[in-house]
Amino acid sequence: MDGHFAYVDMENPTENPSKAAEYLKELNKIIETQQELLEKQKVRIEELQQQVSDLCQENACLKDQHQRHLAICRLVQQQGNSHSTLGAIKENVIQEKSESEGLRISNVR
Repeated sequence: MDGHFAYVDMENPTENPSKAAEYLKELNKIIETQQELLEKQKVRIEELQQQVSDLCQENACLKDQHQRHLAICRLVQQQGNSHSTLGAIKENVIQEKSESEGLRISNVR
């Protein structure tokens, strides 16, 4: 269908009303298809935004864990292998495991 011919035919729709009705039906189908595509894209964008949000939260937790790990490493270097240092390390490991499990559960949702 050439756009030029469609325009010429539409100049006088009273000459061929069935052709004008066909063009309108075709335009309506195109509009419906475009609306469906826009809706699908909107849903996909929302899904991607949720993934970005989840990843930002996970990243923040990982940064926090890393900072705690570095602090404990510095503490170990400063104090040597004392019982209180080992206790702090064990406590940190337990806390990191529980946070990791919490992240996995929230990411499954």
